[in-house]
Formats: sequence, structure tokens, C-alpha cells
Amino acid sequence: MLFQDHRSHSICLYCLVGLLVLVLADCAGERPKPEPAPVGAAPPSAKRLREAISYYLGTNYKYGGASKDGVDCSGFVMKVYERAGMKVPRTSELQFESGEPIPKDALQYGDLVFFNKYCQSKYSHVKASIFSGWFSREAQPCHVGIYIGNGRFIHASASQGGVAISNLNQDAWKRSLIGVRRYLPDDS
Repeated sequence: MLFQDHRSHSICLYCLVGLLVLVLADCAGERPKPEPAPVGAAPPSAKRLREAISYYLGTNYKYGGASKDGVDCSGFVMKVYERAGMKVPRTSELQFESGEPIPKDALQYGDLVFFNKYCQSKYSHVKASIFSGWFSREAQPCHVGIYIGNGRFIHASASQGGVAISNLNQDAWKRSLIGVRRYLPDDS
């Protein structure tokens, strides 16, 4: 009888230790953050786009990233529009090809602004205005942002460490702008 009592205490102790290990392992491990669900099925609007942009403010830059943990420029655009209820392609090239072309002087809130290849040069902001005639003006985008009004756009920038607001009228951005595409309906 004494042996059987000792054995059941040992089993209970093993069970408690096992349970404790499971609980501690679960607490010690970092659980992945759930991806936010896109907002309903209502058509996208400027208001919903503003809310989606606000959600991603402060997000770090991560090449190839497309989550709240880190985004690149086209990943930021895709996720913002997805959160606002609209699908937009993943890459800046496809975003450029798919959107409705808009003249630069007709910019509206939510329009996508695209920049050409020399915007990737480490010298672009320093030399863009000095050597602008030397750079190709080919319509192959390397960077994209979302126009937010008053000559400003928001984008995921490696040099600024994440989602940032820049002035479209800054010489380097103005000279490298190659096109505008619209995804939001005009009546938003």
C-alpha cells in the first residue's frame, strides 16, 4: 500500500511538472501577431484609406516586408489598400501597370506616385538636381508612395527607417517622379 501511494504521488508530480513545462514554454515563446483582417466589403474610400494609413504609421522598413512588423514601399501600398478594402498588386511595377494613369497636375488623395530607377542611387538626393539631365527618365518604377495632399506623400523608406512622409516638391522626388496611378474611385 505504501508503495502504491508513493507511485501515485510520483505520477501526480510528473503530471504537474509536465503541465508547468507546457505553460512555461507557451509563455516563453513569442506568439506571432495575427495579421489584421481587411476592413469589410464596402468600396474603398479616402476615409478608409486614411484609417489604413494611420494603422501603418510607425511601421519599420523591411525589404520584402508586407506586415505591421515591417514593410517595403510596395508592400506598404498593398497592405494599406488591402486594409481599406481593395486589392492592389504586390510590386511597384505591377502597381504602376495596373492603376489608372493620371496627369501629375491632377493628383488627389490616395493616388500612387511612382519614381524611376535613379531614386535608388545613394547619390540621388544629393545629385538629382545637379545631374538630372544625366539620369534616365525611363518609366520603370523603383519606388512608390501614396499622395496625401499638400504636396506630400507617405511611403516606406529604407533611408528613413520606415513609414515616413516626404515632400513631393523636394528636388530629388520632383525630378524622379515618373507617373501617377489612381486606384480609388473619383467620388471617394
